[in-house]
Amino acid sequence: MTKRAMDEFTEKVLNFIRKNNMLTGTETVVVGFSGGADSTALLNVLWDIKDILGIKVYALHVNHGIRKEAFEDESFCQRFCESRGIECKIVSVNVPEMAKELKLTEEEAGRKVRYEAFNEYARDLGAQYIAVAHHENDVAETLLLNLLRGTGLHGGSSIRPVRDNIIRPLLCVSRSEIEEYLAKRDISFCTDKTNLENTHTRNIIRNTIIPAMERDINPRSVEHIARAAASFEKADEFIRDFAKKAYERLVTTDGKELSFDCEELLKEPEVIRQNVILMCFEKLVPGRKDIAAVHVEMVLGLLENLAGTASADLPYGLIAIRSYNKLSIGPKENENGAFDEIPVEVAPGKETQIEIPGFGMATIAEFLYDGKKEPPRETYTKWFDYDRIETVAFRTRKPKDVILLEQEDGLHRKELRKFMTDEKVPQDLRDRMVLLADGEKILWIPGYRMGDNAKVSKDTKRILAIKITNGGNTNG
Repeated sequence: MTKRAMDEFTEKVLNFIRKNNMLTGTETVVVGFSGGADSTALLNVLWDIKDILGIKVYALHVNHGIRKEAFEDESFCQRFCESRGIECKIVSVNVPEMAKELKLTEEEAGRKVRYEAFNEYARDLGAQYIAVAHHENDVAETLLLNLLRGTGLHGGSSIRPVRDNIIRPLLCVSRSEIEEYLAKRDISFCTDKTNLENTHTRNIIRNTIIPAMERDINPRSVEHIARAAASFEKADEFIRDFAKKAYERLVTTDGKELSFDCEELLKEPEVIRQNVILMCFEKLVPGRKDIAAVHVEMVLGLLENLAGTASADLPYGLIAIRSYNKLSIGPKENENGAFDEIPVEVAPGKETQIEIPGFGMATIAEFLYDGKKEPPRETYTKWFDYDRIETVAFRTRKPKDVILLEQEDGLHRKELRKFMTDEKVPQDLRDRMVLLADGEKILWIPGYRMGDNAKVSKDTKRILAIKITNGGNTNG
């Protein structure tokens, strides 16, 4: 394709590649090709400009063996590549079976399979880069998702155009620009119907929240959010340079846990303290991306009073322990954390307390409700409609657990394991999470959310009130 014949979309992507020094000539690139709109546009545009850049382009399609349309997608990818003379490798893996063997979710197993296949094919070809089809909407969705789950500046950073051997040439364009490009070029693509179902948090953001923002607030919402994410990234990099120096000066390790002097860390600005703690997590659990701001704040909360000792249970089987002026973060000795059911029993008008192993003390009360007072909004204080509950117990999870969530047409049952996957609950934490259950129905996941089946309403007569103190050393 000559520059004179180049369309606006292709020129925009080419300029973005050059601006970010993604490809400088003579490289071999493996393109992750699902057959969806995004990866189809990516493969087509790279194929069109391969001679301008002086690169070689190959495609790889992974059949996950999950959806019944998977083999149709595979056939589409083969035909698409054959029509253009692109060499396409097909990899077929039974992801559901692999997920069971490795005790991963299907989403986690699928990502593992894809990137292992990408890297293996790249090694076979001697390819320098792997191109994936993230775009502006992915940046906006990720930022909103992280903000809603609770994140600091680091989680607000953009998806980077280049990271190691992964390049993302479409980060300069939106999903609507991609669809417009394919329509103008009369290029067909596959549609994953599961992306249209609002059963995952990201899908709700993609299909409901962002369209509403573009329709009712600003049609360029995605572009502006993506630009903000890029600014957050620059600020984050600047701050982390200073935090790294503080980390190297203050934090020591015995090979198992990390330790530092609390008074010395408290001399640093708050944003540096936050990043030092985040770096501790990154050192202890490298590659993990779902450490939230709340976990950093849990550790910093231990510095509020340096008298005596205090501790906080953390994700990935970690624990932070402060003993006077020294704080250490490392693995807990006894890691399973599961416990038998602890029944919740309380007499009307009285208050009782239950100790929850490794979590905190639950203060429980039952009282009549006149509808005048609003239910509390604190993270670890909740009210329930007691008349809609049969039995109540604190426990850890069981295979058949479900959580009932309100949707437009009423309550819907969702498997707890699917909920945990959608909410990116760390795999290592799931078996140890404290739950409030009514049989197989989960009423509350402290620290995350309530189910909607026993929420207080105008018809509520009796309230079951529960407040957990020292739940992660916070009750906010």
